[in-house]
Amino acid sequence: MTVVATRAGGDAFSVLRSRRAVIIALAGILLVTGIAIVAAMRRTSTTFDEIVMVAGGARGYETGDWHLVPEHPPLVQYIYGLPVYLAGAEYPDESAVSDELRTDMGYRYLYARAFYWVTGNDPERIAFLGRLPAVLFALGIVLLAFLYTRALAGAGAGLLAAVLTASLPDVLAHGGVAYNDIALALVFAAAVWGIDAAVRRPSLARGVAAGVLIALALGVKNSAVALGPIAFVLLVWEMWARRSDSAWRRAIAPVAVAAIAAVYLGLVAIYRGDLLLTEYRYALGFLLNQVTERPAPAFLLGEVSRQGFWYFFPVAFLYKTSAGLHALVALAAISFAAALRSDRGRVLSSRLRAPFVGAVVFGAMLLTSDLNIGFRHALPLLPLLTVLTAVGIARLWHDASRGLRAALVAAVVWPVLHVASYYPFFLSYISEYGPGEASAYEVLVDSSLDWGQGLLELRDFMELNDIPSVYLSYFGSALPGGYGIEHIPMLSYFPLPAQERPAHAPQWYAVSATHLSGTYFEGDPFRRFRELEPRHIIARTIYLYRMTELTR
Repeated sequence: MTVVATRAGGDAFSVLRSRRAVIIALAGILLVTGIAIVAAMRRTSTTFDEIVMVAGGARGYETGDWHLVPEHPPLVQYIYGLPVYLAGAEYPDESAVSDELRTDMGYRYLYARAFYWVTGNDPERIAFLGRLPAVLFALGIVLLAFLYTRALAGAGAGLLAAVLTASLPDVLAHGGVAYNDIALALVFAAAVWGIDAAVRRPSLARGVAAGVLIALALGVKNSAVALGPIAFVLLVWEMWARRSDSAWRRAIAPVAVAAIAAVYLGLVAIYRGDLLLTEYRYALGFLLNQVTERPAPAFLLGEVSRQGFWYFFPVAFLYKTSAGLHALVALAAISFAAALRSDRGRVLSSRLRAPFVGAVVFGAMLLTSDLNIGFRHALPLLPLLTVLTAVGIARLWHDASRGLRAALVAAVVWPVLHVASYYPFFLSYISEYGPGEASAYEVLVDSSLDWGQGLLELRDFMELNDIPSVYLSYFGSALPGGYGIEHIPMLSYFPLPAQERPAHAPQWYAVSATHLSGTYFEGDPFRRFRELEPRHIIARTIYLYRMTELTR
């Protein structure tokens, strides 16, 4: 499938040979992407899990205790918590908290809720500061896609990869969320590139660099363990291609040792000098248990499963990325297939093998996972896919007719426009195949659609429309009262704390999309709501119903 792409004079987009033009174009892509992410995240309330990362990180700097979220590697806690800590924050009093409560899984949310909404901090300011590094991670992914693709097929293809990556809904969405998915996507792709470089041109420096990148990825999220089999496949691939090269065989052994040593020492540093990596081994054990023995309920296309769906991520890919990208992927695959038929001998040495192997191995891991709670888990695969797609389209463009070139341009522009139409609610993106906003929860829920991000919009809508209070069923970890939303709690994933009864009885029900699906409750308690047309949909995730319509 993979072949060497054209370079230099054969650059498929030769109009962009000017270095200055390329830099200006790339800067423009990064600027627009950054503005879109920051502007969108300012209108997004805290999502389900990000509060524990930010609170745990700031708490770690303040107290020296980094064990609020022990099942996740700590690197992103260091990063997301730092700007909040440096800006000054108030911390919950834990002096009366028992050791038993501290070890309870729910304590992290109790602490984080208190940190954001109880101790006197401004929750919107805390969220903004904690999310700033995520913006940089997202821009880093776009830049890396450009650099990686430019190295394979020239600057024009690199800019195409940057555009495709920048228009991925999940990059735009999770670039405004302080969690580990966006960070892993960046470091994972960099590690794949680094591993391939060390295998192709063995040197101690490249081996150490690859090891450091692998360690960083492992320090971000446990699913980075996929880099192990990726490294093995790339090593065996190169070994077969260089089977008669004795000099390479002599060089690769010390490089492999250097890489392994760098991985170990990098993890020791990330885990603050833990030579036995006790915390890391606990995190890996938790991952294995969560994915294979205790997965969360999965929802897909109206069905709920306790075992998950092996096809969850392929189907989610269709609904969480645009049809324009799908067309480009298909055309790139056709381009590669044609090149493969004409020159099979170049497959072994192809520089595209690394993103190809990385995407295939990580995709295979996703197919075997029973943890189907969000397409965000597939984020590391997407930059590798855009790199491959951009190279394939660049090859196709080189010999394409005028009509085909027009079709390719339309296929590139369409995802940009369609994804932009979801601003500022990128997290709730559903592709052209979806049933529409009113029924989006029939396709996907949880972090693929509704991760608790709609409270700011609900608050503003209530103020604008003179709605003093609502009956609220909220899927998320935030405290709606902390955002000034007067409500009477209904059944929610996390029970909402009781409030003083509003002076005027609510006339509206506000129900999160995930709860409408019935995924996390026995007996489908919101079935009656699904039979009604919502009066309003807030942030594409919170459905408003008039009380009178439910009492008829």
